Amino acid sequence: MISFPTTFGLVAPRWRRALVQLATVVCLGAGSAAGQAVVEYGGAVATVGASETGAEKSASAHMPMHTAEDIMRANRRALEGRAGKDAAKLMLRSAPIGARVWIDGKAIGTTPLQIVVAPGVYKVEMEATRTESSRQQVDLLPKEAREVFLTLASRYPTHVELSWHRH
Repeated sequence: MISFPTTFGLVAPRWRRALVQLATVVCLGAGSAAGQAVVEYGGAVATVGASETGAEKSASAHMPMHTAEDIMRANRRALEGRAGKDAAKLMLRSAPIGARVWIDGKAIGTTPLQIVVAPGVYKVEMEATRTESSRQQVDLLPKEAREVFLTLASRYPTHVELSWHRH
């Protein structure tokens, strides 16, 4: 029978027990390749409950999960990478602030946001939590600086009035 370590009279967590059992199987004669697989699996399972920061979270150690921020950053870099020598500046603002911004259907960040883009026509869309989205088409000339300010209408009423009649 296997005895499990205790801490101040408490039984060790389940993952630790599972890891001890896996190590025991490996030590008691599992083949080297099978033993290695068991140990690697035990190590992966044992870290499932560990706390991670937002930058380190991943569904798998082998397939990193991309966050919305990663995708927006990549979309923005791609858009700015095509700006060229005659680039235009676009300042994007919204009421309320903190709205998500899409240019030509690609998420690029949140307001307020300044971006350098190639001259041309762009569809700018913004949406914040609990607001309707708002759109504007922008035609930018070479080396032009433009500000786009969109007011986002609330999806829900901001106040409620109650009245009743006496009979």
